[in-house]
Amino acid sequence: MPITMTNRLNRRRFVQLTGGAAAASIGAPGLVRAATSDESATMARHVNVIVIGGGLSGLMAGRELHKRGVDSFLVLEARERVGGRTLNMPIGNGHIVEVGGEWIGPGQNAIAALIDELGIGAFDQYYQGDTTYDIEGLISRGFLPDVSLSEAADFGKVAWKLDRLCKKMPVGEPWRMNDASALDQTTLGDWLRQHAATSFTPSVFRLISRAVWSGYPERISLLWVLHYLRSAGGLLPVILNDGGAQDQRIDGGSQVISERMAAGLGDRVLLGRPVLRIEDQAPERMRVVTRAETFTADRVIVAMAPADTTRIEFAPALPKPRQDLATGWARLPRLPLVKAAMLYERPFWRADGLNGAMQSDRSPIQLVFDNSPEDGSLGVLSCFLSVVECPQLADRNAREEGLKQELARYFGPKALDATGYVEKDWAADPWSTGCITPLTPGVLTAGGEHLRKPSGRIYWAGTESAKRWCGYMDGAISAGARAADEVHASLEG
Repeated sequence: MPITMTNRLNRRRFVQLTGGAAAASIGAPGLVRAATSDESATMARHVNVIVIGGGLSGLMAGRELHKRGVDSFLVLEARERVGGRTLNMPIGNGHIVEVGGEWIGPGQNAIAALIDELGIGAFDQYYQGDTTYDIEGLISRGFLPDVSLSEAADFGKVAWKLDRLCKKMPVGEPWRMNDASALDQTTLGDWLRQHAATSFTPSVFRLISRAVWSGYPERISLLWVLHYLRSAGGLLPVILNDGGAQDQRIDGGSQVISERMAAGLGDRVLLGRPVLRIEDQAPERMRVVTRAETFTADRVIVAMAPADTTRIEFAPALPKPRQDLATGWARLPRLPLVKAAMLYERPFWRADGLNGAMQSDRSPIQLVFDNSPEDGSLGVLSCFLSVVECPQLADRNAREEGLKQELARYFGPKALDATGYVEKDWAADPWSTGCITPLTPGVLTAGGEHLRKPSGRIYWAGTESAKRWCGYMDGAISAGARAADEVHASLEG
């Protein structure tokens, strides 16, 4: 999400400088909610495939199964809504704001094709005007932060080295890279200390790591960083906003993608079904046990973040590398995220020549974006922050007032005149272990091959398993389609 490039001509100048381096809880009509204990059937319902998870990846798996003629399947979702880590929240007058995954960009072909099929449009994120930066305690505004020639040259050199290193990796298979184990035992912070000659470069990468991976350079595996960048095509697509990964927004909000897919699947999508246990009784049918009922199936697709799969009991136990992968992910020292939106009568910052974007390496707010409706009929500043970094904002009411004060530092006293406030605290979500997931050293080489490798008749989806655009909505879509392909081939085989 970091370093905003606000127009395409200037972005080309930045490339030269750096050496070319560097989601309202509603269900779709026809969705079936959890049966009460009285409604629970005494005999297990059988289908060919059960998909666990009603987010983008799980619903895409169901959609692709249906396309391939596999009509006997169910999608089980623990929540009373679809969308997973995408969520729309109403803000009045028919408008919404996304409090989860939100943006799409060039090269994200899987999600671009899907929204085209679903008849969903997209519009440009607002980047006209200056970006605000708060780096090493210095607030500046412009296309780039205030930076000396030596600092700019150092950042460009280090960014170029990191970009070249990531492009030596086999796409989607970081464990096959030369020196993978050593790279996995090295943190991004270790690597920066070896290669950066100024304090500015590590500070900017701290900004990047807080924004993109919700963690600190000194805690994140270098191999994971390289894998993440490689899956996006390099460093530049990740750190660019205009023309990069935060280029466009979805008409109606990102959750509408899941709602449209779920509506197309109808009563195959069951809400309020948290899965407790999966039993592979080979050669007999598999059993999937929820709180209210039991299902049987020939194959199962688990479309969840690895950490979230630790809530499910598997019998027999999963292969140890897969267990280690999930538990390693669950133990991550991530920064639990709050995505908050401050509402205003109008996007006042635009008249001041600002684009509403702010990025910082150490302030309580990691990022700010102009999340106003496309027509600019009201103003919305969406903020990313971690309560771990600012315990004074732990209380929700204190957080709302504190964010106004912080926004006033960057956008002036008009930021105090908010008309409303909504937020999503992903650390408090019962079904998602955070919204963004980094990896600490050692996890990826210990179990990375099992991100996608089937465990018997259990297949894996979710954005973390994607080869391309891992961690993004596009990765969730491609991972769901890939898992459906694998299951279809297995059933046919």
